[in-house]
Amino acid sequence: MNQEEHKTREQLQQECAPIVYKEIEQFFARGMIVIVSEELDILDVALIIQADNSDELEKLITQKQVTRAHDDHAIKWSQENATLMAITAVPWLLVQEINTK
Repeated sequence: MNQEEHKTREQLQQECAPIVYKEIEQFFARGMIVIVSEELDILDVALIIQADNSDELEKLITQKQVTRAHDDHAIKWSQENATLMAITAVPWLLVQEINTK
């Protein structure tokens, strides 16, 4: 991705939206869902991925603040008919659980 194709934070904000898990289930089946910890701003993580900042991303992965979704997540989300905050950060679909408490 070249510099002209990078989206601004404002553009990403407009694309970030809640979505019901059932609508993105096919992305899980393809191994494309990445979970962002509730402690992080999902837009910040999208910008890190977009910028191909592998050092910062590796740090977040090591700290378990960014993880790939696994079967337990999919089962839980499906059973709860969960709504997740989501944004695309090519090639990933970033999701964040919405705290409903």
